[in-house]
Amino acid sequence: MVAKAGPLALLLAFLPLAASAATPEEAYLSSRDRHIAKLRKLEASGKAAGQAEADEQKALKELGEKIEAIVGPVSAPGFQKLGKYTIETLFDGVGADQLDGLAFAGDDDKSQLTVSTVSLAEAFLRAHRKSWSKGEKPPQSLGEALASPYFYTLAVSPDAGVEKYADLPIAKPGAATLAVAILDLRSQDDAGGALPDEIIVAIASGDRLSIASTPAKAKIETSPVCEKAWSAHQAKAKKAMDSYSASGRADEKDFETYSKLQDEGAAAFRHCFAEHAKSETFFAALTREAQALADALAAAKR
Repeated sequence: MVAKAGPLALLLAFLPLAASAATPEEAYLSSRDRHIAKLRKLEASGKAAGQAEADEQKALKELGEKIEAIVGPVSAPGFQKLGKYTIETLFDGVGADQLDGLAFAGDDDKSQLTVSTVSLAEAFLRAHRKSWSKGEKPPQSLGEALASPYFYTLAVSPDAGVEKYADLPIAKPGAATLAVAILDLRSQDDAGGALPDEIIVAIASGDRLSIASTPAKAKIETSPVCEKAWSAHQAKAKKAMDSYSASGRADEKDFETYSKLQDEGAAAFRHCFAEHAKSETFFAALTREAQALADALAAAKR
């Protein structure tokens, strides 16, 4: 006669199965990484063409369908109904290493919405911890990451860097657990003394993370104090560049000085802008724009 298993024995028998069950996000990431490893091995051997390209397109379709199932339907005012998989290629290159999710174009053809999950965003942060921007401590939480312009450069801006000019003090919508808004400028080179022209809003609600960018509508101006500070840095930078040119471009120290002054000048300009903008009329208007976008994202139907 076979002894009947007790409740504890039955529970222990099922524990390994429960412990090994992967979440949909974990299963997706595992599948994605397997495809990437296979394709990049072919790329490294010089065989990233023909059948490898066909395999990539098949893998992208499969992974995109997995992401659609994870993210679920998205209906956000001002954005198109159909999204596309955010990962554009599984080979190494532009569009290969963005935040996993769905991207939606704005009805104005200028705005952009990326919808992912908190779990995928946290996995994205872990994967990029060692490659975080120099001079900035890697974020320990998603909330810290959303305050950093480098996160948006990595996650949703594959072909341009995001420079933050100011935080916009929006109120957290009732359904949201996180709500962040920044005033920014995207640039492929050093933005220098250029003015910001875009608003980025990030909302976490439940396990869904939505990141939207839209052109700023309010007319943005800068303080004469900031213009003066930028001009002073530019004059010093020009002097270093003139010296570098006079040396027949042989004195690298002059060029290093020039680059350093350019970086310091741009940072000083953005800091000055943030300090003076808070008292300007356009800042309140920009905050209202960001709040309206945040409220719309938080209320978006699933």
